[in-house]
Amino acid sequence: MGGTFTSLGALKAAIKKECEEALQEAMEKSYKDAKDNVGNFYVAPEGDYHRTGALRESPTMSVSGMHGELSLNTGYAYSPAGRDTNTIYNYAESGSLLGNGGFWAKTEADVQKNIDESFGKRFN
Repeated sequence: MGGTFTSLGALKAAIKKECEEALQEAMEKSYKDAKDNVGNFYVAPEGDYHRTGALRESPTMSVSGMHGELSLNTGYAYSPAGRDTNTIYNYAESGSLLGNGGFWAKTEADVQKNIDESFGKRFN
């Protein structure tokens, strides 16, 4: 962001635009990281159990103005042994299922890194 601004309104509009662009960039990078991190769950051998792949398809992203949300869609109807999808995904994250856990913790760290980079290059 550079230049000269002739009014406070013009400065505010320029700052808002830069923030929205930084957020969009950070969210897009974070969504890709989430997909990669969740995909890493499946790198571990599945053994005799056949995975459905629902977790791989679960990352979602939405951005509107200065609000962004990254999450795992737990709406998939997956209830083995009477447990809801959110519980199953928590088992997966903790490493209690056949797969590589820690994908959401890694995603959270990636989100912070992406925010720092996207906003940092605009507002240093």
